[in-house]
Amino acid sequence: MNLPEFTQKPLFRRLVMVPPGLLLLVLGARFLVPVDALGATVNWGPVSMDVRGTGTLESVQEVPLAFKVGGRILELPLDEGSPITKGQVLGRLDPNDLREQLAVAQAARGSAQAGIGKATADLEQALATQARTRSDFKRVQRLQTEGILSRADLDAAQERLKVAEAVVQAVGAAGTQARSGESQAKGTEALQRLAFEEGRLLSPVDGLLTRRLREPGNIVPSGTPVLTVISTRKLWVRAWVDETSLGDLRLGQPAQVALRSHPGQVFPGRVDRIGRQADRQTHELLVDVELLKLPEGFAVGQRADVRISVAGKANTLRVPASFLDQKTRTCSVQKGGRIHRVAVKVGFTGSDFVEIQDGLQAGDQVLRSPEEGKALPSLRRVQVKADI
Repeated sequence: MNLPEFTQKPLFRRLVMVPPGLLLLVLGARFLVPVDALGATVNWGPVSMDVRGTGTLESVQEVPLAFKVGGRILELPLDEGSPITKGQVLGRLDPNDLREQLAVAQAARGSAQAGIGKATADLEQALATQARTRSDFKRVQRLQTEGILSRADLDAAQERLKVAEAVVQAVGAAGTQARSGESQAKGTEALQRLAFEEGRLLSPVDGLLTRRLREPGNIVPSGTPVLTVISTRKLWVRAWVDETSLGDLRLGQPAQVALRSHPGQVFPGRVDRIGRQADRQTHELLVDVELLKLPEGFAVGQRADVRISVAGKANTLRVPASFLDQKTRTCSVQKGGRIHRVAVKVGFTGSDFVEIQDGLQAGDQVLRSPEEGKALPSLRRVQVKADI
């Protein structure tokens, strides 16, 4: 008599040798021991295909502040991280130094004005002398023609007239120089007065003071950066994403921003700018994602992760993608404390979730093994270790 092939196998022979009662006890115990699993509840929500990237939080407007004039810094009242408002005084130069410079400029202008006064008086005197000398020359010229005075008398009168005319020219030049000096002195005084009035740093934006580059007591030339401020009107994450995503990206697409200083939180954002030059080494490009809500306690330059939704559905029945067996299009479901395999109809597949069109209902608990890639056995009792 030929027995079936499976009866020839060693395992079957060992099982045959086990007493039936003990065999049933072993198999029953194994069947009753629950299997560990992770669970997730089928629910309604968005299913999206995301583009992901990592970058840094930056302000659209960063402004270095410098005094318009040089001097010694008297005070910088705010420290780094302080909030600021547009027009707020952020620093002052020592007014004593500026006041001394203004006094010197005013004295120079006064001296120049006195020089103009003297030059004017000298010119009036020189013109009067010139007029008398010219009159004398005409009289001597007439008398020499009548033969009363000699040629030598005429030459002497003519020489005196030339001297008088030269004096007028010299005094006139001195007056011109004095007026030029006054003009320069006025300009210097105006600059020093402006310096006295402008020896302050005013905030050009509403935002934050991020850096102090100098301290009170330091002497700084004009135009040397002293503080750096940023506007909080718009903050964005400058994120690097793979160049293969370029065709899916559009301005205005919704995004989520996760700051590493706020674990477990996400902040809404949107695509504000898309770079058009990829890095030739990493083949990534910059995408700027504006934050629509500012978190507490952020820092410019800190690392952030972005997820840009490029396609999807706003509200549909869904399960986490990791709970779907992509090959068989089935899910493990908890029913009555046991594992059941259920065939499902899949719709849109997103980055994290999959749309379920048929086979499951909202509230069902789908299961997967805690070990990646391992299938759960059907009909076994289940113990859900964590619900995702």
